[in-house]
Amino acid sequence: MGEHTERMRREGPDGEHRPPVGALPGTLVENPEALPTRMLVVDFGPDHVEETEISDPYDLKKFIDRDSVTWVDVAGFRNIGQIRQLGELLDIHPLALADVVNVPQRAKAEAYPDYLFIVTHAPEMEENGSCYTEQVGLLFGDHFVLTFQERPKDDLFKLLRERIRNKRGLIRGKPSSYLGYSIIDRITDEYFPILDEYELRLDALEKRILAGELNVVQELYEVKHQVFDLRRNIDTHRDSLNSLLHMQVPYLTDEVKLFLRDCHDHATSQSNQTQSLQDYAVSLRELLVATQSQRMNEVMKVLTIVATIFMPLSFFAGVYGMNFDTERPGNMPELTMAYGYWIFWGCMAAIVLSMLWYFRRRRWL
Repeated sequence: MGEHTERMRREGPDGEHRPPVGALPGTLVENPEALPTRMLVVDFGPDHVEETEISDPYDLKKFIDRDSVTWVDVAGFRNIGQIRQLGELLDIHPLALADVVNVPQRAKAEAYPDYLFIVTHAPEMEENGSCYTEQVGLLFGDHFVLTFQERPKDDLFKLLRERIRNKRGLIRGKPSSYLGYSIIDRITDEYFPILDEYELRLDALEKRILAGELNVVQELYEVKHQVFDLRRNIDTHRDSLNSLLHMQVPYLTDEVKLFLRDCHDHATSQSNQTQSLQDYAVSLRELLVATQSQRMNEVMKVLTIVATIFMPLSFFAGVYGMNFDTERPGNMPELTMAYGYWIFWGCMAAIVLSMLWYFRRRRWL
């Protein structure tokens, strides 16, 4: 019981890793389940690019004094000591470092004296069809960019490094703030294919419902809740971009703000798309309920018609099923009629046909 209580103090209800109650601000929480830490350095300028993987943060000293852009990509948060040394070397505020390591945090943008600090979330579609959002921390100042990813195996920035390596686009000739924008733009664009995938899923669910397949309630609610989670991440990401656009700091140029405005437009479009997907899911739920009600009404109509047809038949069968003494007066003369049995069935058939004709005429069938 004591071990469980201590774990709940350090972790939230969903496995969130938080400092214990009363801990100092900026405390880094070690997570034994975190992936191993990997640090990849990309130093570049208009005429050169150098890539290397380091294990000791102090190996960065040879890049810091250069007149170039140094990008350090840290993935995996198991080695807290390395991350703490990196923060000391680059003079990163303990609160910013804690927001990077103690996941998850809400998306935000904050200005420190020498750098901008951004927390956001990058989506990824898992093999089982669910969407996982990985927290990404980003810091950039005059000559350096620092990124933090939760999972080393999911390299979000592979294509971005290829652009730098092959000198495609404007990154090699731009300051570090442009690289910061490019990273934000890369994360923002990750949402578009995810949202398209959910739209395709909802289209497929609609076709299944219209085809009469009604056991899709669980799938529909799963998609609805996943889209809701995506919208929450997109909205906070959009708000952080809006905060960036209004910051007046020397290392965020007006040129870069123009590009960030385009990212903000994309995030706004994605937020609107998630709202449309949520409305789509609600309309599919209403369609499902209406289809189920219609099917139930059709079944009840058939049962009612069958019961209505058999009511007069049951009445006549009950009357002629009574025991009578044909040798005494006041009895049914039909009981001694020739072919009375067949006449009875003929009358029953006539009643059924006349009722079916009447129902058809009234368009009840």
